[in-house]
Amino acid sequence: MTTKKNHSLLLPDPSNRSGMRLAPAYDILPTNSGQGHQEFVCGLDGRDSTLDNAMSQCEAFGLSPQEAAGEVSAVIEVVNTWKDHFLASGVSASDIKLLEQHIDAEVLLSQRQQFDPARIEVSPRKKTTKKPFA
Repeated sequence: MTTKKNHSLLLPDPSNRSGMRLAPAYDILPTNSGQGHQEFVCGLDGRDSTLDNAMSQCEAFGLSPQEAAGEVSAVIEVVNTWKDHFLASGVSASDIKLLEQHIDAEVLLSQRQQFDPARIEVSPRKKTTKKPFA
């Protein structure tokens, strides 16, 4: 079975193809399935939906562990305000209650609460020999 997914690369400077990077998320449709895993492998622990798993391969996405921890912290800050944002946007109380079962489920909420960017170890930047799109 083949599954097609949307992916996009950004090329800020067409004369420098080595500057290509993965575009921010777009065209996202939450399924509300609560399966506990990602569609794609996202770290050393495969498809596990954990911040530690995502952080385990941050350098494959061009981020140092410290940069990735900063991004994770920024996302956590936004996600932690989801309910207020949804209420202000007119989402019904019944829909918020349904979404809360997933967004604030213990497994996800505890990860957000326990994430500590200060525990991320400093690692030297790895030098790459060839860019994949050069």
